[in-house]
Amino acid sequence: MMKAIIIDDERSSQITLTNMLNEFCEGVKVVAVENAVLAGVDAIKKYQPDLVFLDVEMPVHNGFKLFDHFEEPQFHTIFTTAFQKYAIKAFKFSAVDYLLKPIDLEELKIAVNRVSVRKEKDITKRKMGTLLDNLNNVNQRLILPATDGYHFVALKNIIRCESQNNYTFFYLTNGKKILVSKTLKVFSKMLEDHNFFRISRSDLINLSHIEKIGRQKSPSVTLSDKTVLNVSLRRKESFLKILEKL
Repeated sequence: MMKAIIIDDERSSQITLTNMLNEFCEGVKVVAVENAVLAGVDAIKKYQPDLVFLDVEMPVHNGFKLFDHFEEPQFHTIFTTAFQKYAIKAFKFSAVDYLLKPIDLEELKIAVNRVSVRKEKDITKRKMGTLLDNLNNVNQRLILPATDGYHFVALKNIIRCESQNNYTFFYLTNGKKILVSKTLKVFSKMLEDHNFFRISRSDLINLSHIEKIGRQKSPSVTLSDKTVLNVSLRRKESFLKILEKL
């Protein structure tokens, strides 16, 4: 049985989430419901929960302040937020669990199940710093969950991404190659507004790392690591239009 605490200043949100967890999420027991960060800190210390549902925007202190009180949190966190969707990319970049309000039941079940099978409790100070930077569009970084741990990678240091079936290879300016168990489609959607472009089914490139563009019918691009890739004919027109805006 997972012990859960809800920290949210909206009474209606507290009631709705509590009812959803009690009725539809077997194996989760809500042991406390608080409406402010400091009260939530006290409840966490008292009940030692496995899982905390944390509202992002609250009066006096926002939800992120909770982590000022825990050097190495011994609980999983699922953020609940009413942020507009443009800010959701910051959560995805930072590899943290979140639910967009109003909370969808199926998304709640998926999030709870994901936590139940995860061993590490991985909201760290560094991860929180990355999330805050991403929300403020400062020093934007992508956290890549690989088999050997989490890699904190600045967007500017990603040269290209390459599809390998349901996996994606990241090629970095320092010569590193990182394998992540997510499809290229996932990262293409995340990075499309950050100067990245998918030139083919297999390749997503950082436009800032283009050194040369060939003049062939199907143009090729030479990147800063000297890799030469072809732009698919289907994406050629969109690619050239993007380049005009740079």
